Amino acid sequence: MKKFALMMVCLMGMLFVSNNANAQDKKNPFIGSWTATSSTPIGETVMTIVFEENDGKITGYMTAEAMGDEKIECEDINTEKEDEISFTFFAAMAGMNIDMYLTLDGEDACKGAMMGQFPVEAKRK
Repeated sequence: MKKFALMMVCLMGMLFVSNNANAQDKKNPFIGSWTATSSTPIGETVMTIVFEENDGKITGYMTAEAMGDEKIECEDINTEKEDEISFTFFAAMAGMNIDMYLTLDGEDACKGAMMGQFPVEAKRK
């Protein structure tokens, strides 16, 4: 009986270590480069959004011809929902922070919105 109990404890320990290792290896599905298109009152805007993971933290930046092709840092990145990422960025032309969210629509596509009202579609590069 003692051997059986010891064997069960060892088995449960191995399962815990295995599940924990898989959780750590799981890559955030948004990591990579995306081409995003948004329809706004001033016309269609095409952006490149890049998300990276460094030391377990997700960072990002975007570029867009309409914004002078300079790198604009993504701030307040939130990935609490497994299939959604939200963030803000400073739009110098508008002089304000803009919020955006993207929800996975398959493996290599996303749909979302800027400022809660302007539709955004993105495809992995």
